[in-house]
Amino acid sequence: MDESAPPGRRTLLVLGIAIGLLVVGGIVLRVTAPSPDPVGAVGSAAAALEVGSLEVAKVLRPDRVVVSGVLEARRSVRISSETSGRVLEIGAEALDRVEEGQVLARIDPLLARVAVDRAEAAVTRATSELALANAGLDRQQSLKERSVASESAFDDASNRSRVAEAAIRDARAQRDQARDELSKKTLRAPFAGVLRSFRVERGEVVSVGQEIGELLDLATARVTIGLSDRQIVSLESGMSVSVEAEAYPNESFSGRILRVGAAADEGSKRFPAEIEIDNVDRRLLPGMVARIELALDAKQPRLLLPREALIREFGLGFVFVIEAEEGGGWKARRRRVSARDLPFDPTLIEVSSGLRDGERVAVSGVRALRSSSM
Repeated sequence: MDESAPPGRRTLLVLGIAIGLLVVGGIVLRVTAPSPDPVGAVGSAAAALEVGSLEVAKVLRPDRVVVSGVLEARRSVRISSETSGRVLEIGAEALDRVEEGQVLARIDPLLARVAVDRAEAAVTRATSELALANAGLDRQQSLKERSVASESAFDDASNRSRVAEAAIRDARAQRDQARDELSKKTLRAPFAGVLRSFRVERGEVVSVGQEIGELLDLATARVTIGLSDRQIVSLESGMSVSVEAEAYPNESFSGRILRVGAAADEGSKRFPAEIEIDNVDRRLLPGMVARIELALDAKQPRLLLPREALIREFGLGFVFVIEAEEGGGWKARRRRVSARDLPFDPTLIEVSSGLRDGERVAVSGVRALRSSSM
């Protein structure tokens, strides 16, 4: 470069050299760049585009669904006192694990035992009176057959026998009631489980109907999930499912479909399904969050496309349908379709309307088609 040249001329020389280098570099890049693998030319001769396409067809594809829910106990009961009195003994406390039939509390049974003794004595007395009445009736029956006793005497004996029979039935009923009242003085666990709460202390006086605790059955855990109408039709009672609990990462539990709802919930518009999970070791606790994985068999064939084939604009979906022209060649026509994403499969979409089996859809070069159609 001539150092004696004026500054303006030196600037023009630098710009010229730079432009020349850019032109040469562009030529080299165009020559050495890899060419695309053409699938077919679509469009007019003036604007042919290389695109890839496929022929659409409906297929049966199992659906994988993962839903979350909150675990619940298999069953729970609120334990209430069926009698009144002072608590003499406590057999468990809140949060204890108890076995079926285990004594939870004993209430003073003194008055109940006295009532049982009185009822037993009444039964004995009524039994004796019935025996005496039946003996008198037999005697009057014998005298009547020999025409010795009067008809009125026989009727009196029959009446005394019937009264004695009624008296013994009443005495036995009173005895059974007294025994039942005595048995209520001992509160026992109706099944094996865990006491969520137990609000009674020794020496406390309880009344009839007073709630003193809640017992949970943890032999199995249950969870209720909500599914769509398309998902619920693939469920049947007894189907196996896999369950994961957030409290135990990387560990799965086996479960089964217990019940399938026959109507959607009015609020969520989802169909309920109840799942029962094995919980022999009592590790799954009520309130834990669980994830349930369902493998649903496909009941109806579905039309699936690669996600790249779909164009979304303003909430609407479009695809380019490739059609043969009469004079030869192909033509891409933009068509609106109804489509949704597939859960857990980011590569595919499901088209519910707008396409038919056997039609051909562009799956690559879609952006170029979109630009040429605008």
